[in-house]
Amino acid sequence: MARLLYFRHAQASYGKQDYDQLSSLGFRQSEILGEFLVEKRIHFDHIYVGPLKRQRQTIEKILDVFRKKGHQLPDPVEVKELEEHKGPSILKACMDQIKDEDDVIRKWDEERLENPDLNIKNGLRIFDRAMELWATGAFNHLQPANYLTWKEFREQVNHGYESILEKHRSERGATIGLFTSGGTISATMGRVLGIAEERDVIRLNGIVQNTSISEILFSEYKETLKSFNEVSHLPDEMRTFV
Repeated sequence: MARLLYFRHAQASYGKQDYDQLSSLGFRQSEILGEFLVEKRIHFDHIYVGPLKRQRQTIEKILDVFRKKGHQLPDPVEVKELEEHKGPSILKACMDQIKDEDDVIRKWDEERLENPDLNIKNGLRIFDRAMELWATGAFNHLQPANYLTWKEFREQVNHGYESILEKHRSERGATIGLFTSGGTISATMGRVLGIAEERDVIRLNGIVQNTSISEILFSEYKETLKSFNEVSHLPDEMRTFV
């Protein structure tokens, strides 16, 4: 069988003006991942990367580590379908309307306005619930038309996944690296595991850690998930989710 190794990008610049940029910790996480892959003698026959800066910066740092240790890797091929969804941007654009339509989100928002100590806790609760509702299509009528819905995003991910599989199904023993984001990885895991509920698929998005490794084995006839969200290469204090 061949294998797909999915890597989530390293920590991005959460809370900064340009989120799509690795943080200083993110660059270090990428370097540690590269050192781990060299140590484990992981050889890539093909590498694919999404179009986002944080995705490209992650693989570029790993390529640099391999070069410094005297190893060559194939040039990464950019694949549009490895791009992340725009769920957070969509929610930000229509949050006022969402609060008007969902009593629970409105209640949590009012609570944090009344009690600043609840700002972080309720903010996360609001985000998680809103993302789950978005995944079910509940807010499709609210979101800006220039963004993909969650369903359209999953269709895009599936198209990219199928294209890569079909290209390499006959390459027995090949190792293919894919450098992408949490939403893409969760959408793929949902497909491989046959998860029916969209809420359950998008919940995976929230637990995919930076520089985590997920492995799918595949042949001409089937795909099997071997591992998900592994970060054994990172010490506990360097494990992050954004």
